[in-house]
Amino acid sequence: MRTDEPGILERVLVRRYGQPDETYTEGMRAKIWAEGTASVSVLYYSVDWTRPPASEFRVHQPIYGACCGGTLVHNSLKVAMVASTKVFGIYNIGTLGEQIEVKRAMELDPELSFFMDASNVWYFGHKKGRLFVYDAPFDELYERGPIESELEEVMAEWEAAAAPSE
Repeated sequence: MRTDEPGILERVLVRRYGQPDETYTEGMRAKIWAEGTASVSVLYYSVDWTRPPASEFRVHQPIYGACCGGTLVHNSLKVAMVASTKVFGIYNIGTLGEQIEVKRAMELDPELSFFMDASNVWYFGHKKGRLFVYDAPFDELYERGPIESELEEVMAEWEAAAAPSE
């Protein structure tokens, strides 16, 4: 995978919302989708997968592509930062791995690599091209399916949850 190639996250966002607006925020280049809506999503750029800290987490490169983290569906889903730059409210990828909940999930399946959380309750990891979710309150780890299609489904679920009731 080339370092400037879009990852799964960006492909899913473009499919759902079209082309992003590009800006500069939090000291980084960023792409914003669905700005001004309850589905606003932001990915921060760029990352060098050949240097630490990102090089230690290359297993995530197909998901991240050239981005280094961000937020999806109006901050509902937080993609951990693989760059050394800190963004308020988003875990650094190393810090995410140190969370008690992620450590517990790793006891259940040590092959998983975690990269995203939702409300500090659900933690998303992957292995062998499959997306997994650890549900901390119920201490359950379950497989969702192929990463790309399931990330899109997770986003749709969070959008539905955020939509006003009729």
